[in-house]
Amino acid sequence: MKFRLSVALSAFMAAALVQAQMSSTSTVPATGGDIQVTALGHASVQLEQGGKVILVDPVAMMADLSKAKQADLILVTDIHGDHLDPAAITKLKKQGASVVIPAAASDKVPGGVVMANRAIRTVAGVPVTAIPAYNIKRGPKEGEFYHTKDRANGYVLTLGGKQVFLAGDTECVPAIKLLKNIDVAFIPMNLPYTMPPAEAADCVKAFKPKIVFPYHFMGQKPEEFAAALQGEPIEVRILNWYPNAK
Repeated sequence: MKFRLSVALSAFMAAALVQAQMSSTSTVPATGGDIQVTALGHASVQLEQGGKVILVDPVAMMADLSKAKQADLILVTDIHGDHLDPAAITKLKKQGASVVIPAAASDKVPGGVVMANRAIRTVAGVPVTAIPAYNIKRGPKEGEFYHTKDRANGYVLTLGGKQVFLAGDTECVPAIKLLKNIDVAFIPMNLPYTMPPAEAADCVKAFKPKIVFPYHFMGQKPEEFAAALQGEPIEVRILNWYPNAK
């Protein structure tokens, strides 16, 4: 028993050390300036490129927003509390900055730029396409889904000539599998709400981004996702999304 406890404790300490050493930032080369990626926590992402700061789902409850900069553009994917934080949006957006939202978030973000699934527009100088995000088989009970069709968005952004896809709260819906020429992707993998790592890896294999960041993976192992993509022409970058995880 003491041996097993010692082994388990050593494994825990090793995992904690790896997590502590993991970076929360990454750089992607792009025209007119690199894309700087900062993992703020869970689904909260900061992207910087060409002098612009873009925040996706900034949520104080789930992220270290002390790292976040004042944003030229904020994108909200869904209405759930780990994606939508009106107080954080108010605090972090520059004066006159645009906030892109799904229609279901309109009452929480007055004056937001509403984009329906598949809508395409340029906001704050950034081309944005709204990608459907929903469940196709998982829900709280039979006949119900955690994320209903036509409610939430993922987004494809064009930054410095690169196509950046942020999937949001979703399973691998057909619209994701049909994506083309994605340079950078952010894919969720937390159960029971989205996908397990192996399923997320299969999803990525369908549209083959050049670089993929697993995110929104509370309770899951992104290393399993990376292992499932071995041999694919896809670079997996694992950042420290949960610096305070025990």
